[in-house]
Amino acid sequence: MNVTEPSVGAARQPVPLSATTPPAPKHAAEAKEATGGSSSGPRDAAAVVTLSETAQASLVTRTATQSAGKKDFATVAKDARAAIDAKYAELAANGKPMDYMHATQESWDTVYGGLDRRTLFAIASNSDGSFSKDEQDTAQSIMSQQQGQAMMAADPTGNDHAARFRAGVAFLEGVSDEEKGSANWAVQRAANQFGYEQTMRSSGREPDDLDSENPLVTMIKGAMDRLKDKSPEAVATGGYVKDLKDMPLFRDGVPAVAAGPGPSLDIRA
Repeated sequence: MNVTEPSVGAARQPVPLSATTPPAPKHAAEAKEATGGSSSGPRDAAAVVTLSETAQASLVTRTATQSAGKKDFATVAKDARAAIDAKYAELAANGKPMDYMHATQESWDTVYGGLDRRTLFAIASNSDGSFSKDEQDTAQSIMSQQQGQAMMAADPTGNDHAARFRAGVAFLEGVSDEEKGSANWAVQRAANQFGYEQTMRSSGREPDDLDSENPLVTMIKGAMDRLKDKSPEAVATGGYVKDLKDMPLFRDGVPAVAAGPGPSLDIRA
C-alpha cells in the first residue's frame, strides 16, 4: 500500500495517508454574519490555511505549555467562540472584515494565530455547536499543518519516512484527552503507525512496537493491516473523519470496541 504526501500551502506537509488528510477549508454558505465576509461563490477546493512563521511559533508554544486539566472543555469552547468573535470585531474595526473566501495572511494570523491545539480541536470538532463550517475546516487545516511540521522536523531531508511517521505517532500521543477521544484521532494514530511499520519493513528493518492501548486505534490498525495490499482509498474516506461508519473499512457497520484503558470513545461524533 502506498503512502502519499500531498502538499499543504507553500511547503510540503507530510501526513499519514492521503485518505486521512483533512480537507482544505471550504466556504460555507451559512457563515456567521460576524465574519463580515461575502457568502457567495465557492472557494478554491485546493486552498489550505497556512499561518505565518510567527503565528506558527505562537501556536506551538501555547500547545506545548498548555495543561489539559486547566479548563473544562465546555469552557474551552466558550472561550474560543469569544476569542474568534473578538478578532472578527478587531479586523472589522480596522476596515478589514474577515472574508473566508478571500482571507489574507493577516486575517488568518489575527484570528487563529494565538489559539492552542486544544482550542483548535474545540473549534474543529464543533464541540458546542457554535462554530461555522468555515471555522471548523480552518481549525482542522491548521491542526494538520501543525502535525505536518512535527513530522517534517523528524525527517528534514525527506529520506526517512519511517522517522516521519514515528514522529506523527509521538505528536498524536501528546494531544489533549478530548482529541484522543475523537474518531479522527484514532484514524490518524492508526495510519501513522501503519505508515511507520510499512516503511520500516519495506527497507528491511524491524519496526519497534508502537501499539496503542486505545482499543479503537487497535481495531482500525488491524483493519489497515488486513487491507495493506489495496489502495489508500480502501482504508479511509479522503477527509476529516467524524464518523467511522463513513469509512469504507466499516461500510458494513462498526464492530463493538472492547473495553480497555484510555479515554471513553464516542465514534458517533
